[in-house]
Amino acid sequence: MQLVGKRIEKDGSGYVTLVPQDDEDMWHIYNLIQEGDDVRAAAVRRVQSVTNTGSTSSERVHLHLTLRVTKVEFSSSSSSAATADAAQPSNGPTIPTANLSISGRVSEENRHVKMGAFHTLDLEAHRNVKIIKEYWDSIALQRVEEAIVPGRGAEVGAIVCGEGTAAICLLSEHMTVIRQRIEVPVPRKRIGSSTLHEKGLAKFYEALYAGFLRHIPVESLRVIVIASPGFTKDSVYDYIFQEATRTSNKTILQARHKFVRIHVTSPHVHSLVDVLKSPEINVQLKETKFAREGIMLDKLSERIE
Repeated sequence: MQLVGKRIEKDGSGYVTLVPQDDEDMWHIYNLIQEGDDVRAAAVRRVQSVTNTGSTSSERVHLHLTLRVTKVEFSSSSSSAATADAAQPSNGPTIPTANLSISGRVSEENRHVKMGAFHTLDLEAHRNVKIIKEYWDSIALQRVEEAIVPGRGAEVGAIVCGEGTAAICLLSEHMTVIRQRIEVPVPRKRIGSSTLHEKGLAKFYEALYAGFLRHIPVESLRVIVIASPGFTKDSVYDYIFQEATRTSNKTILQARHKFVRIHVTSPHVHSLVDVLKSPEINVQLKETKFAREGIMLDKLSERIE
């Protein structure tokens, strides 16, 4: 989340302008906006006009509207594992899939839309959202501060993988965010030759390790899970520490105690449900926000499925 503007008066009134980057940012904004707040964001409105001859025409106009909020709705497309998998490009960052709709009446004059007209804003990632409140309490302001620091809310990192495929995730008390999906073709072993297979695996491990370094804040996490069917989790674990040793990466080497390897039935993100319920993770999560804030793992699991 990016903070691009903020002004809070002594009486607590004021505004915050944010730019959401991913689904977790959308979730934070959903929790920040309350009924009665004003929200300003980009919108598309069909506007009718009357010509000199008396005929009417309509066109879609891009504009910015300010609404007095009456309803806020959040839905995450990632609730469907199949849809989420299909939406992600190989070796790329995750594409935001959450939908956040703000309904209300226009509260600021606009030449295309009458005051008081009803409208629904569909908020989008990478676009400014201005939230105006009569009073910003400490809880809302703290949520803003947490949201603008990448990875700050996360206490668990996870790599869910299979041979040639992996998802690198961060789990916070709010939701699970897929930071990167990795897909590398790994040819099957051939009788008498395994060269192509080994080359494919080498490329996969290299891509996974690069993604791990980029997206997993090792120092700030309490637990780092590597989960897979079969022995892929062990190979990934070994590769991470071989590379950390080769490059003298002390941050990773000193965090070995945080790593937990878990067997799961499939190399897909929904397998994190099984991970969260495993005894090894339950022990590690006792002192995290998941436990301190009384958030049931079953409820968190429902958001992943």
